[in-house]
Amino acid sequence: MDSRPWFVVEDPQEDGEEPWDFDAGELAFIATLQARAASWRVPPAYSSVGRPEDDSSLLVHISLSDSERRLILGEWAVHFHGTHMRAGKVCDQLFNLHETPEHGFFHASGTAEQLAEQCATWFETVLSRPVIRMEWLSLDSVYATGWIFADTAEALAGGVDHALASRSHTGWRTSRVPLDRHHRCALVRGASQPQQGLHASLCSLSPQGLRDVRHGPDVPSPRTAPSAREEGRGSVDHRLRSWIAGWF
Repeated sequence: MDSRPWFVVEDPQEDGEEPWDFDAGELAFIATLQARAASWRVPPAYSSVGRPEDDSSLLVHISLSDSERRLILGEWAVHFHGTHMRAGKVCDQLFNLHETPEHGFFHASGTAEQLAEQCATWFETVLSRPVIRMEWLSLDSVYATGWIFADTAEALAGGVDHALASRSHTGWRTSRVPLDRHHRCALVRGASQPQQGLHASLCSLSPQGLRDVRHGPDVPSPRTAPSAREEGRGSVDHRLRSWIAGWF
């Protein structure tokens, strides 16, 4: 879907740094990963090959972003150690990983080629997931924005501008989150209809609401009161309210 090749090995000498010292196993891993990625049919994303600060592994990673907002939503990386690898969501600028199952962390062993195949399959799965941007409005201005994976409602990023929020929403920082649904949303990544995922139960738009997202959706009226199901602790709406409350 994009003409740019994946996992290009850039020459560090162009920036006045020492050349890479990849060994035979690392070169085999890179070559296998590049070959698999060449056949991907996924939306474009940034990818990179290199080493972490401590040079302890071969590091390959991808970044998902909202190009319209010029915002990185998350990074996922694999640390290859010759006979095993660690993979998961990046938690800091040093490319350390969230080592928990809910962040997709896993450990695998095998040959360089086997691990590269597994790495490619995992990256392709992440890159294929639909991403939605949600917006909350006050007096026609956006005061809160959040991004989620539409298939699971997993939170990626978000923030609130309290200067624009109405008086009833100023408590977001320290107390509770309002129960109203977001006012509009847009598909940031993915070609599938996101209403098929868990997002459907909390979206104010009709199932066909995103068909004209490229032209800008209408802003529906916010919900006045939550249903009993949505008030349940296991509901998607509750999880999103808890996530928004954790922005600050």
